[in-house]
Order: sequence, then C-alpha cells, then structure tokens
Amino acid sequence: MTFGGEQRWRAPRKGSAVINSLLNATYDLQSTTEAADYIGAASELLTIQRRRALVVLVTNSRNEHHEDLETAVRLLRRKHMVVVADMRETLLDELVSEEVRGLDDALRFQATEAYLASRRKNHERLMHQGARILDIVPKQLPIALVNQYFAIKQAGEL
Repeated sequence: MTFGGEQRWRAPRKGSAVINSLLNATYDLQSTTEAADYIGAASELLTIQRRRALVVLVTNSRNEHHEDLETAVRLLRRKHMVVVADMRETLLDELVSEEVRGLDDALRFQATEAYLASRRKNHERLMHQGARILDIVPKQLPIALVNQYFAIKQAGEL
C-alpha cells in the first residue's frame, strides 16, 4: 500500500513472482511534498489486511511527524509485524565525516549531530513499540529489507 501521494494497494501473495509484481506496481512512484498520513494509512491497512502480515513502512521521517508515526506503529503492532525502513539522506553521513575547518563547519557538524541524535531517540521509541528499525541510506534499502525478512523468518516471528 502506498500513501502520502499516489495511493496504491497490492494484496499480499506468496510465490516467486511476488517481487516482480511489486516492482511492476511501484517502479513509477514519485516522491511528493504531500505529508504522509501515517495514522490514516495504518487505520486503512488494518481494515483491508485482516490476516497477520509483515508490514514494511518505507519512509523518510521527520521529527515533526514522529508522534503520528509512533501512533501508527502502535496500531499496526496489535496485529502485524512492523519494520520501519527510515531512509536517511546520504548528505547527513557526508556532513559528519567532513573535516571541521572553521566556525561554519563546526556549527553545521553540531546541527547534523543533534538531528541524528534526535533521529536515534525517535527510533528507540519505535523499537519500544515493537517495531524493527532500519536506519539506512536509499542504496542500502533492497539488501537491508531482504536481510530483515530472512532474520524474521529464521526467528519464526511471522
């Protein structure tokens, strides 16, 4: 299910063709400036997906939306296994690894570190709600999701 822009739904299925089906259904999605309604999406998903499932929320969360994301995870965890794949901008990693050469660099470094610390705290709160968290840059998404899926299956959690 997609939300926060164009809305699409694909019912869960089993089999080797699932990945290709999902890719074909989502390859042309574009990001939008529309705010994600996490609570509305969670409520809708709970009405259309009644059987226990693995729900993967792929997002780029912001501090101002975190309470809604936390509420949505709490709603979904009543029935489903939830993984939040929170994509981090690559620029953040670059900024904290750059050499600090002056006041502007020091201020930028400190602001970035403060943002990342807040992000980690938000992720800890989601983990306390029972979600698994992937704090990743976009290019890490495919491998991280596959590894997370195999870890969940191996642990017998789904």
